[in-house]
Amino acid sequence: MKCKVCGAMNEDYLEYCENCAALLTPDEPEEVPAPEVEESYVASTGETPPAWGFVRAPQWPRPEFDANTVSEEDIPEVHASRFAPRPQDVHPVQQAQPAPTDRGYVEGVRMHTPAAPVYSAPVQQSVPTYTAPAQQSAPAYTAPVQQSTPVYAAPKAEEEPVRPYSSVQSKQASPVKTVGTVSEFDEDYDDDGYDYDSYSAPAFGGGKKAKKSKHAKSGGSRNVLFVAAVAVLVVLIAVFSVIFLNKNYDGSVGAFFSCTFGGNPFPKKATITETTMESGDRAYIVTIYCKNNYTARFTSGETVKEDVVGAMARNCVAWRIPETIFVPDEPFTESELRIKPDVVVISPKGEETPVEFESEIVIPIPAIGLAITSPTVSDFTTDTPVVPITGTVSDNTAAVYVNETQIPIDEAGNFSTSYTLSENGSYELTIEARKNRYQTATETFNITYGTAAPEGTGEGEGATGTVEGNVVFAVNDSVTRYGTTSTMTVSGTMEAGAVITVSGVELEGDLTQDPNGGTFSFTVKTPEVGLYGAVITATKDNAAKSSTFYLEHRPDKDDYMSGVHVLDYDRIKQYPEHDQGYKVSGRVKEIYQSAPFVTARIETDKGDVVFSYYSGVSEIATGDGKTYHLYADPAGTYTLADSSTLPHMHAWFILKEG
Repeated sequence: MKCKVCGAMNEDYLEYCENCAALLTPDEPEEVPAPEVEESYVASTGETPPAWGFVRAPQWPRPEFDANTVSEEDIPEVHASRFAPRPQDVHPVQQAQPAPTDRGYVEGVRMHTPAAPVYSAPVQQSVPTYTAPAQQSAPAYTAPVQQSTPVYAAPKAEEEPVRPYSSVQSKQASPVKTVGTVSEFDEDYDDDGYDYDSYSAPAFGGGKKAKKSKHAKSGGSRNVLFVAAVAVLVVLIAVFSVIFLNKNYDGSVGAFFSCTFGGNPFPKKATITETTMESGDRAYIVTIYCKNNYTARFTSGETVKEDVVGAMARNCVAWRIPETIFVPDEPFTESELRIKPDVVVISPKGEETPVEFESEIVIPIPAIGLAITSPTVSDFTTDTPVVPITGTVSDNTAAVYVNETQIPIDEAGNFSTSYTLSENGSYELTIEARKNRYQTATETFNITYGTAAPEGTGEGEGATGTVEGNVVFAVNDSVTRYGTTSTMTVSGTMEAGAVITVSGVELEGDLTQDPNGGTFSFTVKTPEVGLYGAVITATKDNAAKSSTFYLEHRPDKDDYMSGVHVLDYDRIKQYPEHDQGYKVSGRVKEIYQSAPFVTARIETDKGDVVFSYYSGVSEIATGDGKTYHLYADPAGTYTLADSSTLPHMHAWFILKEG
């Protein structure tokens, strides 16, 4: 409004001129009759809307006194009549407000429709209209426009008593908002952070407490946000540091410093992981972590792998190595192989550093099954120099050795041979089945070889008997040791409490024995012409004795003699084993043994021959001047004491002249 003293223009509702501080007097508007139907905004509130719209208020000087400290006595009596009183807090019924229209414009400024708050009044009283204070009626102001402003409806709810309105306010109050049951002035019209809430009406008893300015609140918020951002940044740095150490240095700070600033080329420990090849065979993934530009080298026998470590490979080299590369091509005595890969890393300067692995590669070694059927006990005594050896191996590709001498095996894995004891004494017999990359199967036997003490005379002298200090058993003298039948029965006696076992031959039926009575018997199958050696073993407690009993299935004498050839010495030397009978004539030159079978040397006009016979029907002697005629088959070679060899023959029949 215009100052009547100095003529300066001031904002409406100012009490004093901002130029000369003179008391401002508003212009008297023309009286306009109030609408019959609707009550105008001016009539209801007593306020004149500003004509220039909402603009930023200038920063003019304020009076020395403050509205918060002024009392009613300090206000002139004529002051209240110069201004329309401010409408009291109304409490209209809460209802949906209509959309804004062109109604309510005053001099180009749209009037804001106040929100309809809900207010709970402490007393039951209905206020239909607003009334002026008791001292003086305020003149009614009307808008200069034709359209009337919306009319406030009197609230039907109970309300508090109306207090006088204080005009000490810099701008038009905005409509009230309802928060719960407390009405507050809306701050939506504060421009540029200007704190209009710092003023409060004295008529309300001092008003509400002054709020902090938005600048102060925003400054405090910025400080809190800055501190929170710094804290989050510190936490993120710590988290990423832990992730970095765990990923690249096994979570060890020491490994980080020793690898980054020291001479350690390994940021992480090497690992070994079990896996498989595409074929399904077992394999291992060996991963080496080291610095860039280092060369990792793996060596296993003739296999060598080299790779250069680069940053694109995440500072590591990984090899998928088949398990077979780690296993040497040789037999093993242990059931598993424990090894560590042979790996070194080479620096760009050529310095080699071996890689240390915390874990080992444990490779199980397959075993070969070995079953020995003869001998039957690990410690035994025998009265014969020839020890029969029979058994079976689970893998026919394996090699079987008897005291480091390899023996043949058939397709089923069966083997059969004999071991000859040279003289009386103790022997260790070792039988092994070997195969590369397999565990060796071993059986060891302790043998005591002693001269037999014959218990009888006649047929089979030396075939029965015992050795002192061992289990006693004997074959009956009535047993027929030769014949042309397909079976032969053997019987005998034994020490009470002993157990008899038979090996080396095929039995017909079961072995019969009476440990308490000290007797035993068994039947041997002899379907073909040949020699059968039954190994009889008697065991009692920790003692055992073994003896070989030979049975002959002889051919028919007349048929055999008619089919023999004259001795072809060159042929039997060149082919020591073949199917053909020969007649050998000469004088007995030397007898090597007489039990359990006879072995002697005969001198012929073409050369010497060693022969053996088992029946004991015929008797031979040296230097008796007699000529012996042998009907015999080739049976290999015989090694003499001087390591020379002679043809060896098995004599079925022996005739002598003179």
